[in-house]
Amino acid sequence: MTKKVVVVTGAASGIGKACVKRFIAEGYGVVAADKGSLDSLQHEIVPDADILDVRVDVSDEMSVSAMFRLAVNHFGHINSLAHFAGVARRKLIPEMTVDEWDEIMDVNFKGTFLCCRGVIPYLRQVDGGSIVTTGSELAFVGAANIGAYSASKAGVVHLTRCLARDHGKEKIRVNCVCPGPILTPMLEKSMATQGDPEATRERVEQTTILGRLGAPEEIANMVHFLVSDQASFITGAAFLVDGGVTAKAP
Repeated sequence: MTKKVVVVTGAASGIGKACVKRFIAEGYGVVAADKGSLDSLQHEIVPDADILDVRVDVSDEMSVSAMFRLAVNHFGHINSLAHFAGVARRKLIPEMTVDEWDEIMDVNFKGTFLCCRGVIPYLRQVDGGSIVTTGSELAFVGAANIGAYSASKAGVVHLTRCLARDHGKEKIRVNCVCPGPILTPMLEKSMATQGDPEATRERVEQTTILGRLGAPEEIANMVHFLVSDQASFITGAAFLVDGGVTAKAP
């Protein structure tokens, strides 16, 4: 087993895409998984990259199981999971339908459960490995008009701790990356729906200590570190990569 293999969900755009590109640059075999088209990713990947494209619905048990089977059939093993598939919706809880609530929980929380549950048997086969889940700064603070998303990410943070506790003796490390305002298509779409998108962006930038939005590549740096052997004594931790949003008073 000469090459380490990582499965990246949410690979078509934003942080997931940045992670795929970082892992390829570091010589990993990469399973790039997303519910949507991966065409835009392919245009940005070097021709000789060792990459497998997979369509997956992380909220569907059979789809997740098929993703891991395809990964092992192609590469022979899996060493790590970087799980970034997710959805966001801004709406007050009294105005939210049950279907809207279920969509957020199914993708963000249930999807994390299914992907972690699915990868652990394969990590056992290689005597351990690393899982990186995706939380959010909003798992730690109460923001306006985004309660369901925030609750789903708080659940992911604590599930991460529990998984780390349960599987540490198997040499499986589990950590959570909690991004702040990162310039992803998801955030751009959210800002575009506001009455004044440019003013909204400036307001979001000023929520950080650094006075700017983060780049997906900055999250990918942390993810690569946590997956690598350099983080061999780190597990059960949630890392805020938020430009200082949660470190200051309003």
